[in-house]
Amino acid sequence: DNILTTQRLDPILSPGNVATHVHSGEHVDRALRLRCILILGGSNFSINLTTTAELRESGCTSIPVQEDKSNYWYPHLYFQKNDGSFIAANGSAVMYGQYYYYLFSDNSSVTTPFPDDFRMISGDPDLRTLNASSFAQQAVTFLCLNFDGESPRTNELPVDQDCPSGIRAQVNFPSCWDGVNVDSDDHKSHVAFPSTGPDNGTCEDAGYPITLPRIFLEVYWITSVFSAMRSEAMTPSQPFVFANGDPTGYGYHADFFNGWEPGVLQKAINVCNCNPYGDPTCCVAAGAFTMDSKKQCYISNTVDEQALGNLSVLPGANPVQAPCFETYYPDFTPSLLDPVYVGQTAPNKTGEIVRVATTINVAQTAKETCIRKGAAERPTLGWTFLIVHVSSIWYFLYVV
Repeated sequence: DNILTTQRLDPILSPGNVATHVHSGEHVDRALRLRCILILGGSNFSINLTTTAELRESGCTSIPVQEDKSNYWYPHLYFQKNDGSFIAANGSAVMYGQYYYYLFSDNSSVTTPFPDDFRMISGDPDLRTLNASSFAQQAVTFLCLNFDGESPRTNELPVDQDCPSGIRAQVNFPSCWDGVNVDSDDHKSHVAFPSTGPDNGTCEDAGYPITLPRIFLEVYWITSVFSAMRSEAMTPSQPFVFANGDPTGYGYHADFFNGWEPGVLQKAINVCNCNPYGDPTCCVAAGAFTMDSKKQCYISNTVDEQALGNLSVLPGANPVQAPCFETYYPDFTPSLLDPVYVGQTAPNKTGEIVRVATTINVAQTAKETCIRKGAAERPTLGWTFLIVHVSSIWYFLYVV
């Protein structure tokens, strides 16, 4: 459980801001509605993160591969009670694990490491419906875990299923790059998925000819501790909600900001074809990188608000919306704290207020027609998955 921090920061979508709005338009609106996220990686993660060089200067990383000071983040999961309040699915009551796979060909000349300052997003926090033909939506899946039986896979949070061993959320990132831009206006257009799906195919599109390592992120949520509370849920058939107000799972997403130390990922691409099962110890033995699975790394909060425990509303007052989505603007911005403290245990002190909390009057344009009411429904359209082992693909796995 080596989570760097859990708070409402997103230096890709909203650098320098917390839940404020400064422009109009779909992209800007989406960027400024911040949600509570879990952050992994280098300790120099910040509200103003802009370069790989900053991450390389991190004092520590929460990733066992010590040369990986990249940041990875994704929305938190909450249990919604029938009184409208929320319980964060973490802390002493719930434990979760994060698994990262870097997948690439055994032909090292095929794959290019991420360039400096590279960043990207997979998924769309505003989605509430499924387009099964979309590679971007196929990239987001969930497993209803049952270690003593079958674990069905779906594109949505499991409905009418108990999931006795928890829920695993999964995201594939795009792995084809235009070869020029380290970012784009929507943080997606500079990358694409391979030719036949998010987890297979080649980079045949002339606009995206460069093959990157494919990042596959798994998050295990031990949701079974809430099974006895289903009768107390707002929606017993599917009681969980992501921090962006998404009870469907279609809006699940993850972000990546490259912070690998120079030359390390290229060396891993060159020599990590030593174990077909993803055991990274052979990469260590080959001199690709070092690992320390016991080393911890934490930072103190920048955003002065409660994000975990029992909450009356989701952080940022994000409304729970399904099966559609409307834009809501926050009327409150919490204080910002500085400096940020770093430690191998969770820092017991926080910074001082450097930006005071503000409240503004907001004229909402949303008609409240998307606020979730009633029970969750099973989708009428799904996707069938075929798992194929391809012997020419090598990968290494590290667990946080």
